[in-house]
Parts: sequence; structure tokens; C-alpha cells
Amino acid sequence: MKSKWEKWEQTRAKGKKNYVIFNGLLGWGIPMALLYTAVWTYIQHQEIAFNQELYQTLIISLVIFSVAGVGFGIWTWNTTEKQYQKYKGNNE
Repeated sequence: MKSKWEKWEQTRAKGKKNYVIFNGLLGWGIPMALLYTAVWTYIQHQEIAFNQELYQTLIISLVIFSVAGVGFGIWTWNTTEKQYQKYKGNNE
């Protein structure tokens, strides 16, 4: 079984841009936008109705959560990279 840092070395070899897209945008931002839209619509109407309001909420959510997802991806990359560098410095 690979250690956390062995897995991180494989992830970081693919690059920060790849990480931000797949973990931040596609892994967090888009799913959160879909979930938020579904929950918000259900709370407002007690059902999921595919109407203009749902589509407007979805578009706004996709924009907001996509930007937040990229920010989340950058933040988690930087945080993990900082921890990795600290780990690597202690083990050299």
C-alpha cells in the first residue's frame, strides 16, 4: 500500500493545473453546484421542477461554484505541497 506522500508524488507529477481541474473544478465545484441547485429548488418548491427558475439557479450556481472549486483546488494543492515539502525536508 502506498503512503500518502507516494500518492502525492504521483499526483504532483501530473501538475497543478491538472489537479485544480480534476479535484477542484470537476471534483468539488460542479458537484456542489448540482447539489446546491437540487436542494435549493426542493426547499423552495417541495419538488424538483425543471423550469426557468431551476435553470437560472443552475447557471448561477455553476459559475459561482466553479470559481470556488478552482480556488479550493489551488488552496488544497498549496496546502498539501507545503506539507509535502516539510515532510521531504525532515526525511532527507
